[in-house]
Amino acid sequence: MKKVIWPVCILILFLFASCNPQSRNARNVILYEHDGNTDELVLQNEYLELRFFPETTEIVITDKATGVQWRSNPVGNDPLADTVTRYLQKSLFSVEYADVTGVGQTLYSLEHSIENGNYSYGIEGGVLEVNYTVGNLERVYIIPPAANEDRMDEFLENMPAGDRAIVRSTYRLYDIDNLRSTDNRTELLTLYPDLIRRKIYVIRPDAREYQKAEFEVIFAAAGYTYDDYLDDVETYPLTAGKERPAFNVTFRYSLDGRSVVLDVPFDKITFRPDYPMTKLSILPYMGAGGFDDEGYLLVPDGSGALIYFNNGRFNQLAYSNNVYGWDEGLIRNVIIVDNKAPFPVFGVQNNGNALVCIIENGASYASVQAGVSGRNSSWNNVYPRFDIIHSALMNISGRSDRDVYLYEKAPPSGESITLRYILCNEDGYVGMAKEYRTWLLKNYPSLNNSNLSGVPIAVEIPGAVNKTQHRLGIPFDLPLKLTSYKEMLGMVEDFVKLGWKNVQLKLNGWFNRSVDHTIPTNIKLINALGSKKDFQNLMTAARQNNYAVYPEVDFFYMRDKKPFDGFNLYSDVARYVSRERIQRYPYSFVWFGERTQWGKLSYIARPQVMMDIIDNFVAKAGTYGIQNIAFRNIAAKLAGNYDERRFVSREASMTMRRDKLAELYKSGTGVMLLEGNAYAAPFADFIVDMALDDQGFGITDVSVPFYPIVLHGLVPYTGRAINLAEDYTKNLLKTIESGAGLYFSFMTEETAILQETKFRQFYANEYHKWVGDADALYKRFASDFGHLYYQAIVNHVILSPRVTVTEYEDGTAVVVNAGDYAVDYEGRNINADSYIVLRQGDR
Repeated sequence: MKKVIWPVCILILFLFASCNPQSRNARNVILYEHDGNTDELVLQNEYLELRFFPETTEIVITDKATGVQWRSNPVGNDPLADTVTRYLQKSLFSVEYADVTGVGQTLYSLEHSIENGNYSYGIEGGVLEVNYTVGNLERVYIIPPAANEDRMDEFLENMPAGDRAIVRSTYRLYDIDNLRSTDNRTELLTLYPDLIRRKIYVIRPDAREYQKAEFEVIFAAAGYTYDDYLDDVETYPLTAGKERPAFNVTFRYSLDGRSVVLDVPFDKITFRPDYPMTKLSILPYMGAGGFDDEGYLLVPDGSGALIYFNNGRFNQLAYSNNVYGWDEGLIRNVIIVDNKAPFPVFGVQNNGNALVCIIENGASYASVQAGVSGRNSSWNNVYPRFDIIHSALMNISGRSDRDVYLYEKAPPSGESITLRYILCNEDGYVGMAKEYRTWLLKNYPSLNNSNLSGVPIAVEIPGAVNKTQHRLGIPFDLPLKLTSYKEMLGMVEDFVKLGWKNVQLKLNGWFNRSVDHTIPTNIKLINALGSKKDFQNLMTAARQNNYAVYPEVDFFYMRDKKPFDGFNLYSDVARYVSRERIQRYPYSFVWFGERTQWGKLSYIARPQVMMDIIDNFVAKAGTYGIQNIAFRNIAAKLAGNYDERRFVSREASMTMRRDKLAELYKSGTGVMLLEGNAYAAPFADFIVDMALDDQGFGITDVSVPFYPIVLHGLVPYTGRAINLAEDYTKNLLKTIESGAGLYFSFMTEETAILQETKFRQFYANEYHKWVGDADALYKRFASDFGHLYYQAIVNHVILSPRVTVTEYEDGTAVVVNAGDYAVDYEGRNINADSYIVLRQGDR
């Protein structure tokens, strides 16, 4: 019986230890104190002055050339603000935390740090550093509240004799066989259960605060750490008292040209183990505009959107959008609307001056928040909010009737949040876009190396999808041909005859059975589409006509797991914080949950495994004549791996992708991206499915082509396939307004063949019905816009809600009227749903 019990006990102890992520690598909360000095501090360079006010830690940025000032916080008291909003308005940041049950609270830097005097600051090496302690500051001394004799002796032996004697005199060594008459045996065993078999050192209850402070230094010199303290508290939890939430956050300000750079290092973020910091909002009212101001907020909604000051939409939900979309490494039960911000930028236009913020580091953790005046605030504001510690709901329903959450141990070591606030040379969202474009070119010089000319045009060709088909009355999931390799070759020959230049061909469903292909550790062409020779003939013909072929591959979702396919479900799948595998079915557009009865189960590959699969694919692709890759999800969906044994943060995962794309770019492998998140765009030869419109938030007023302005002339891009758009005319006009290229999706089979499949996205793909219209559109675009695609967009003007002007470097203006009525522009009539092109000599 004993042989059975001991292994079980060891297993239970292991599980308990592994399920307590806070027991290792924690950092102690430091108590910072203000020295009472009220002298203002100043950072300055040729362009800017940053003034720091110690009483509140607020900052004011002044443009030396114009005298324009940008304040971190509004001046005065807001009559509309409730208590919580008032604290936020006067704070530099807010901290959100939660406990093991998921219940949390928000603390504000003013109320819970500044008013308590728990902060310090100073300038060193041109950097202003402000250290905050937020929360309940009941002092916790990092000394053993209790420890068994063997453990205590390890530290006592490392102390000088004098210190050792002082410590021993302040601790009592309890012996269960030698208790005093006044000792309560039952109470002692409750506090120290292992006292029954070993002696325990316990600090005496009359130990003074100054003694504990001295002991903290002595024990630290003897090698005692915060992790040791947590171990002792875990061993004797009743000795620790009630732990309360407290946090450290450090802001580091510096000046760089016309930019103020704010760095928040993760290594300086600390919290107490029972109260992990879940979110951090930074400079929530930086540059905010009030009732008397004129301007707008720029938010990263699709292509970009504006929220006008005081627009009266305070009854709408406040704007909130995740940069780069939902973290796919977190549990998600339903998808109703899958909003995302493809670029990490927001800004404020206030009384003719523009301030733009680029999230340089930590963007993958960020969401952008924005609100308007009228509800509980007189101010219009936009700011970033960051996920710091992730969690997962544990499935322990058999042991507890309350929710229990498991949290990460600490923020990723070595990472930081970096915000670059730029005082723009030009006002408006175009001025902000130019600043971001300049920043991209400075950081990614290769961006300006596109060698294409004429109209950017991409054509998607779906090869095969999977469909349940019957053989001898038995149902099988088999490839269903939509376009064979020879038919793809026929399309290439047609395009050449039509005079199409530099066509970018994206092959979808070309290998491994289907559009939803199997795990791409191997490449297997689809027999139903033709032979390997047929495929190679296609590649050769495209190359001879200066067409680029991009076979599409999904390296993110792994489907159709088979034995010996090179993908291990135990070691290669990313995991939630709960350590469960990340696996999911497609989501239903009817009930919004996972389609477990109709849809393929897929797994998310660990970031490093994803990189390895890409390398393996590139090595094997050459034998098929493949020189380029269309990445389905590398620039569209992003996840970390939260299994602590192979932990990779979302930011680190993003960096791995960026490095891999840079490596492919340098090696000459062509890269096509779907959607084109900003971390990947600098390495793309072509982007398709890029957002050309906003996503319809109720609080926003108008969409603007911010992201297209940034990329135009640097990376060719298109919106959604024109023949698959829900609104053909709107899609076409947005394409023209945004300076985007053309994108079509063609197959040779009739769409009726897709009945009883889940591939309804190809509902309007019939090649022979569309090729004539596509050719007419191509020739029209070549005539009207062919000379514009590799110029920068220098201006964009909203004449009215649905009438815009896009201006290019050579003076050409494209006026788009997406309204219901004709309009007059400079004496020229523009019909509804139409446009005109005015070259410089025509104006």
